[in-house]
Amino acid sequence: MLEDIPLITITAMKWVPPFAAGSVRDHRGRWILNEVGWAYQVRLVDAPTLASAEYRTLQPFGQVPIMEEDGRPTLFESGAIVLDVATRSGKLLPSDPNQRAETIMWVIAALNSIEPFLMNLAEVEFFMSDETEKSLRRPAVLAAAKKRLGELQDALGGRQWLVGDSFTVGGLMMSSVLKIASSLKVLEDFPALVAYQARCFERPAYRKAIDDQCATIARHRMEDMRYEEA
Repeated sequence: MLEDIPLITITAMKWVPPFAAGSVRDHRGRWILNEVGWAYQVRLVDAPTLASAEYRTLQPFGQVPIMEEDGRPTLFESGAIVLDVATRSGKLLPSDPNQRAETIMWVIAALNSIEPFLMNLAEVEFFMSDETEKSLRRPAVLAAAKKRLGELQDALGGRQWLVGDSFTVGGLMMSSVLKIASSLKVLEDFPALVAYQARCFERPAYRKAIDDQCATIARHRMEDMRYEEA
């Protein structure tokens, strides 16, 4: 029951570069919590916090988000958070055991079989400064990313959803991962995936997650991240 759920805290970055606004992974935790109607608060963190020994005891890799909740272990990894909330709430996971297993499979596929290929491309586009190295690496990572997106589009086929006839956490995670392809103008080559992502993003819970994240980022500046200890 909703009243039995203690207040949940999600960590989020105070500021990120403009290209990352709306894509930082805490939006996945916010999205699922909005979907199930559980109250939560956001704890903003900066670079020194992520590097601190205290935070590393909760998230050993110094990333966001973590989900803190009284009486339960602190969870990290957005996929684990999404699956935990969906499982406990009984929402966005089909009751049919076969479809439930398929849904979990697609959550893992989004994180393991799609996201790494898109992140390789994002690394080239956003983080490589040497133009010669960038030009040499980009064709291979772009081809690999497009191959995976093509395979995903083939798997979706003519269906509206990856599993069953409704939105699930599989769709939540896959559409979120595909944001990387959208930002790199790669997804537009796959019209069925564009339409699929649009269906997922029509949900009010998603819009609130993104609006809230972007509003926080807009209120801060790069200097607020305190990249060096005072």
